[in-house]
Amino acid sequence: MNTRIRQSAAIIALSSAALMAATLPAHAQIAAANAPAAQQATTQAQGDWLNLRQIYDKLEAAGYTDIREIDRERGGYEAKARDGEGRKVKLYIDPRSGEVLNRKTRDDD
Repeated sequence: MNTRIRQSAAIIALSSAALMAATLPAHAQIAAANAPAAQQATTQAQGDWLNLRQIYDKLEAAGYTDIREIDRERGGYEAKARDGEGRKVKLYIDPRSGEVLNRKTRDDD
């Protein structure tokens, strides 16, 4: 009798898991459809962005070294690195072109 209960419980658990897995794509579509327009626009705009590897490669090609902490921030990328003279800098990077838009010399670390 105990074995039947375990088998039934296992069948119910597996059936529930299969049902949940089958409905996940529908839930994702509903969530995307209900997302605010601004959030959808941001996601679409970020689709044109260079990825982190591409940003790293562009910074390296521009002569920056010790490149770290590349983050998506304020509508673009920010990174910490060292410039050609070895100074610590914080870089503000265009997400589509990889161009350094602004840089600040850092005194910390």
